[in-house]
Amino acid sequence: SSARPHFRSTPPEATTGQFARAMAKLFLGGINPNTSSDVVRAHFSKFGPVSDAVVMRDRGFGFVTFESRADADAALAQPQQVVDGQNIDVKEAQGKGSRGGGGGGGRDSGKGGDSGIATDKVFVGGLPQEVSDDTLRSYFGAYGEIVDAVVMKDRDTGRSRGFGFVQYDEPSPVDKVMQDYSNHKIQGKWVECKRSIPRDRMPPAPQRGGGGGGGQHRGGGGG
Repeated sequence: SSARPHFRSTPPEATTGQFARAMAKLFLGGINPNTSSDVVRAHFSKFGPVSDAVVMRDRGFGFVTFESRADADAALAQPQQVVDGQNIDVKEAQGKGSRGGGGGGGRDSGKGGDSGIATDKVFVGGLPQEVSDDTLRSYFGAYGEIVDAVVMKDRDTGRSRGFGFVQYDEPSPVDKVMQDYSNHKIQGKWVECKRSIPRDRMPPAPQRGGGGGGGQHRGGGGG
């Protein structure tokens, strides 16, 4: 009985905390690479206590994790926000509960941002500024027949916001894209691909009553 448990037999109390954190984690697209995580934390603290904030400086996106799902929902209610003078997109960080994850080998790490729900549309984050709709179309056309490819642009400046969407004529090319999750590079830069799932098809959040999570206050590293 001292053998290490397999994944399937992980005790539920060990996973609920992780799962709750994963459910309260949001993806921030199109963020200014010079923005610090402290600025992100300060901005989103107006919705509720933030347990973690990170900016992927060289990729143009970041993540913020709230201590409660309700506060994450409050932030999601404003899907476009201005942080540090830059318009950003606020979305669910699907399937990103586990930290890190990068190290693994190519094929399996395809599940990195993968929720597994069938969809014909892919979100592409961390795009270099110069990437155009045609660049997306030519790169992702290798996976299947594309019906639409668009890089999202700032309405005022016309500059790329660092992310876009690719839509195929059927879901199966999206599966292939996700299998190559860790290998997508455009103009020499890794880009993050996720299934783009309409909100009405998102899996429902588990109905576990509130409790704002225990007294483990992670606070305070000075400076």
